[in-house]
Amino acid sequence: MGNEELIKQIRRKRLIFTVTTGRSGTAYLAAVFGYVRGANSYHEPAPEYVAVLRQAQGHPEVARRFLLEEKLPAVARDAAGIYVETSHLACKGFLEPLLELGIVPDLVIHRRPMRDVAVSLYTMGTIPGRSSKALRFYLSPADPGVIPLADWETLHDYQLCYWYCLEIERRARKYQKMFEGRGGRIVATTLAGLKTATGLRRVLTALDLSLKFPAWLTRLRFLRNSRFKVNESKVTKKDVTLPENLLELEHDVLGRVDSGELEKWLPDIRP
Repeated sequence: MGNEELIKQIRRKRLIFTVTTGRSGTAYLAAVFGYVRGANSYHEPAPEYVAVLRQAQGHPEVARRFLLEEKLPAVARDAAGIYVETSHLACKGFLEPLLELGIVPDLVIHRRPMRDVAVSLYTMGTIPGRSSKALRFYLSPADPGVIPLADWETLHDYQLCYWYCLEIERRARKYQKMFEGRGGRIVATTLAGLKTATGLRRVLTALDLSLKFPAWLTRLRFLRNSRFKVNESKVTKKDVTLPENLLELEHDVLGRVDSGELEKWLPDIRP
């Protein structure tokens, strides 16, 4: 199949992707979208972005080739008319190439409090720019196009985790503006909000989606699933001590990042 025919097939589908930090309940988010009529919902399906994530930073042609040769053919083969993917990796270099191909997915901006995410990453030893797992799955202050962070090599591990959360929040606001301008539907969610029936209805309404099951059956299944704990990890380091001066460390990060980026994208976040 040629690229033109592939893109035509994709445009006949509805794509929904996620902008999020990870460690935010994305597996649960995928389960929630499993209630949607006409949709197949996945968390981190193959082919996985991580295969090219590091190379794609600063090299959009790598992301474009991955989309055309691997990801989009897999999406085209999916039987459902609505394709939902809740991976936190799509927002790390793969959304702009989609727009350049003329494909405009809807976006779910899925948030968890930045400190909660930073603490989770820190206690797991997933340190942006430092640990091997973070270099595979997360952004680094050394990457091009991110919020500049002065002397980041000298900072505490927790500060790099907090910086990463700031960068994803910047991207969330940037992509909301960008994709709304191209006609995409955007909805903001939180894990706490999605664990209520009211929150679920709000998301479905914003995205113009309907339920595949009768309302009473969906409610029973939803209530059952919402009781399960989410965002758990078996690799959390039990011997890690959290710094006592988190606020001070966070303020130091805010004082080091580029003030222009803060003013443009995060004017409400101050040291």
